[in-house]
Amino acid sequence: MSHEPNLFSEIFNERGALLALFGALGGTVRSAALKTTWREGLRVTFIGSCTSFGVGALAPTLLKPWIGELPEEMSGALGTLCAAAFLVGLVSVTIIERFIEEQKSERDSE
Repeated sequence: MSHEPNLFSEIFNERGALLALFGALGGTVRSAALKTTWREGLRVTFIGSCTSFGVGALAPTLLKPWIGELPEEMSGALGTLCAAAFLVGLVSVTIIERFIEEQKSERDSE
């Protein structure tokens, strides 16, 4: 049995599943805190999960302006990545919606 690297299994591994799970939890907390409808909550949870999965290990770097500098040995730890994925899931919908609104206003002003 060969142990050749497989791109699919490298991307969709246990770490990716954990990041998606914690991103979904962040989206769920946001929708519960804002008391959204179940459809809006499902949308926010899905976007939080997908964004956290896509951002992956870059989350601590992207959140550096808000969470500060992390020690070198801590930045790649699974607990740190999961906490960062939760925060990405929490704020991703807001960031995406603001970006879309900004793009619309720039088009309207032209």
